[in-house]
Amino acid sequence: MPEDVEALRSNFLKLFASIPSPLRNEIVAVIDDEPYAWSAAYLEISNNTLKGDKILAFLKHAKIIE
Repeated sequence: MPEDVEALRSNFLKLFASIPSPLRNEIVAVIDDEPYAWSAAYLEISNNTLKGDKILAFLKHAKIIE
């Protein structure tokens, strides 16, 4: 796994920890025409899935994480 993806994953997990619980059901990304809430994105990213990598790339592009 490239170091960049690991850094993005780490940054996402830190950001996710600071998101209030009620906001975790809000959509944060749309990947392959499928919306992902913060909580669903967390599951994909923490399980190192291909969708999780796509979500990370989207969040980086949207400048939500660096």
